[in-house]
Amino acid sequence: MSDTIEKRDLLNFSPQTYAKELSEAAIVGLNNYASQVVQLVEDREFATIAAMISEILPDVQEDILLRVPEATGIALLKEDGTSSQAGPPSEPLTLELDEGDPILTEVKKLLLEDGWGGVLLMGAPGTGKSWYARQIAISLTDGERNRIREVQFHPSYQYEDFVEGYVPDGRQGFRLADKHMLEMSAIAQREDKNVVLVIDEFSRTDPARVLGETMTYMEGSLRGTEFFLPSGRKAVIPKTLLFIATMNPEDRSVDEIDAAMERRWAKVTLQPSVDKLREFLTQNGLRPQDIGEIAKFFIEIQKHMEIGHAFFRSVKDRAGVIRLWKNQLSHIVHKRFRYDTETKREIDELWTACELRLLPQVQIDAGNGQAGEQ
Repeated sequence: MSDTIEKRDLLNFSPQTYAKELSEAAIVGLNNYASQVVQLVEDREFATIAAMISEILPDVQEDILLRVPEATGIALLKEDGTSSQAGPPSEPLTLELDEGDPILTEVKKLLLEDGWGGVLLMGAPGTGKSWYARQIAISLTDGERNRIREVQFHPSYQYEDFVEGYVPDGRQGFRLADKHMLEMSAIAQREDKNVVLVIDEFSRTDPARVLGETMTYMEGSLRGTEFFLPSGRKAVIPKTLLFIATMNPEDRSVDEIDAAMERRWAKVTLQPSVDKLREFLTQNGLRPQDIGEIAKFFIEIQKHMEIGHAFFRSVKDRAGVIRLWKNQLSHIVHKRFRYDTETKREIDELWTACELRLLPQVQIDAGNGQAGEQ
């Protein structure tokens, strides 16, 4: 190759790609004959260099891609953060929620008008917390995939998984790498639009431990303020980075969430909804009388424990709701009231009464060779 590509050429061509892939690579330049030093570059870095050179020098693109086929899988980042990788652009995510939905409206006001550090969606299992979080994120970002990230906390989740941590560098060593928080902060700094980080199962670990000092700078009044990480690097959480988390208050892996953490987040509680239940069952084609029986049981069980409407989302017939009780809901009831036999007995009686009103038709359908059909 007659042309020489140096480090600054790669940096000038695509600074975003360079910052993400090559900023810590051991590269002085190509054709660096003066030093007579052979430098070790890991496979991903080598493929990225090849992809960038093939774009800078179209005349040799075909030859480079033949020699380094992995380069075809590298998405070069433009200055605006979008990808230049060949192929059709990703379709935006579709919003399944009406823009006038009261939960969506409330969360938007809390984040965009009131300036809360984040919004915590709370509620019993099956109330649609994760679904709502995703739909709200889609609404806030117009469904642009690169502006949404979803993560899930779990008991072993650490600061090093969420903010920054050391990862193998391919050269028998380690390098410090940005994780979800810093990566999304970087995208938010490039964008003049909202960027959303969704955290599912927020209370399955200790959020204060995972967030570290970033917890302080989530606060609305401190957005855009530069601060130091334990590594000594500086960081900023922009105002356009929005946080939405979900939590079941009855299912905590830690006893309590840190008070300072709770102070920085607004809470929105999602309740079990018999109207949503009826909507699901109607969409699934159940008969009105069956919907009435299931709704009656749903309302009665709420007096003892909260069961979300989303459990019934896939119920398409009478046999389906019986399977739901047998294979899921009865186990939840048993676990919840294993030391309260009286309440468990009352709930079992509620279900038995409901099942008796549904069962005759199920048996008739089965006798006709149409088990579970309407």
